[in-house]
Amino acid sequence: MRDDLEHSHRTIWERWDRSSRNRSGMADRVLLLRGAMWLLVMLGFSDVPSRNSPVGTPSARATDSQNRAPAVIGSCGSKVKSTVIPDLSVVLRSALLKELRSSSLLRVFEDSRNLSLVMSGYSIDGSVTSLSRRNTPQGDVEVSADVSLIVSALPARRVVAMVSGGATVTGSATGDPQFASLLLQNLQQEAIQHAVQEATTSWLESLGRKQQRNQKLKLVALR
Repeated sequence: MRDDLEHSHRTIWERWDRSSRNRSGMADRVLLLRGAMWLLVMLGFSDVPSRNSPVGTPSARATDSQNRAPAVIGSCGSKVKSTVIPDLSVVLRSALLKELRSSSLLRVFEDSRNLSLVMSGYSIDGSVTSLSRRNTPQGDVEVSADVSLIVSALPARRVVAMVSGGATVTGSATGDPQFASLLLQNLQQEAIQHAVQEATTSWLESLGRKQQRNQKLKLVALR
């Protein structure tokens, strides 16, 4: 009986001793890992962004905004008239604002009243040059629109680009006069929006290449 008690005591002690050593080894590994992480942070080798990282901070967003070229929406007009839209120039201006503000290259000002605030950048004037509709053999309504844009460099207003674009959209015809008028209005607005998108794409691509060249020149000058 005594031998059994001594054997049980030794077994319990050995298990406790192994458990203690395991806990001690784990604690040592935790302390070593913490020390390594602290060393990496102190040496600046950690790639994990901290809460104080400039990414997404107001100062970073301000820097990004400063890197964008200022752009002012100048005069907008139309050489054609619509039976369902009183002022096509308003539609054109809205389409230009939507398209240019979606670009990461520009900081867009809404109208020419902001020209005094812009010492450099671009002014964009536009016009709806054509707008037509027809009924297709399938009974649909087809609307086509063309726009032209003139891009001038500020403050001298030197013309740097003349671009144009066109688009055609289709909608299902209806016998309800009220709905037909609303459908035509929506199709004309959509056609002008797509035409503006086509017209601005080539200029924005050219502007992007120009900004990349200028950035490379600045980096070379700093070396």
